[in-house]
Amino acid sequence: MREHGRDGQRQNPFRVGGVVTPPFFTNRDEEAERVARSLSTPQDHLLVFGPRRMGKTSLLRVVQERLRAEGRIVILADLSTASSVGEMTTRLLQAATREVGRVWSDAATYLVQRLSARITLEPDAASGMLLPSVGIGLDNDMGAQRTTFGSTLDAIDSLARARGRHLGLILDEFQEIHSFGGETAESHLRGIIQHHQHVSYVLAGSDERLIQAMIGKGRAFYKLLGNLRVGAMEPGHMKAWIEERMGGVGLRPDGIGTLIVEVAGPRTRDIVQLAKEVVDISPSHATVDDGMVATAFLRVVQGADAPYRAIWTGLSRLQQQVLRAVAVHTTGLTSASVRREFRLASAPGSIGKALQTLVARDVLVAEDGKYSYDDPFMRGWVITRALPDIGMSRSVMSMPGGTR
Repeated sequence: MREHGRDGQRQNPFRVGGVVTPPFFTNRDEEAERVARSLSTPQDHLLVFGPRRMGKTSLLRVVQERLRAEGRIVILADLSTASSVGEMTTRLLQAATREVGRVWSDAATYLVQRLSARITLEPDAASGMLLPSVGIGLDNDMGAQRTTFGSTLDAIDSLARARGRHLGLILDEFQEIHSFGGETAESHLRGIIQHHQHVSYVLAGSDERLIQAMIGKGRAFYKLLGNLRVGAMEPGHMKAWIEERMGGVGLRPDGIGTLIVEVAGPRTRDIVQLAKEVVDISPSHATVDDGMVATAFLRVVQGADAPYRAIWTGLSRLQQQVLRAVAVHTTGLTSASVRREFRLASAPGSIGKALQTLVARDVLVAEDGKYSYDDPFMRGWVITRALPDIGMSRSVMSMPGGTR
């Protein structure tokens, strides 16, 4: 199917930013089935985790829409921007009011009446619906904040029981609760989940190091949840999908999907962002070639110059030198040859600590003894902006280790 706007102009067949749904969402059929089963089955609680930019939130939204079409009720609360447990409660209350309020008009009143905290109701600018918020007074009382959060979950379970329905509840970026209460907060949430009979939970998050600790032996979520890791999509599928989408708007991809996946992978959003940029710069009915991909890659890098520059200037000189080295090499970063090549005068131990810090800050990723950039476009920024500082030149299309 060819995708064109009402004015006949070509529409980009790729979407990035926010939640992506079909036809801009692809694959993940097995993952969607597992999430849907958990949300529909009493006490079949599930942990969904994996690296950022893999499409977890879009997956969850797609499942929510699917179950909603089947007449089920699924609440999705995004906790990623909350700065306190009180704000988490507000996000949860508002998500529950929006979703459950579609079915039961008195849902907000029911929930609010069961909370002892001060709750305010304000009209939503978009829908006009009155949405609850946790009022002031809990800011400095972590215990009270946790109690209110737990009471809200209890109220949702009570509402489901009273109406004779089973609800699904997704807490996206749930691991943030650890930031506001450590293992005490984790144990509190586990205790609540265990006692609910009318709500099935899907806890989702992208901080894999923290989540692995939270589900480890001796921690609160040990053996409480089924595990579903959302990893990289199969490269062959992504290649075929990219080329099919490009062909649908009149371009001739001519096998270019392989290159796009190679230089942008493995994270779904990065791949789609590059593919989108390629379409944006490609003339109508053009054959997409390597040069167009390189130009598109540079456009993405240039468009993010300000945030990448801010990250760079916030690093120590040694960390900056290490990033230059990782732009070219994935291993041997403490060897004499690499230290000489990148003017790393520091001892191997200091370089190792710098690498650990960059991993902790999510600038780098360490896997199987190799280091790579979390964001391929930041690597491109370092290649174009920072390598020339030491008289070195590389193509943004080059892969670490000297290939391509």
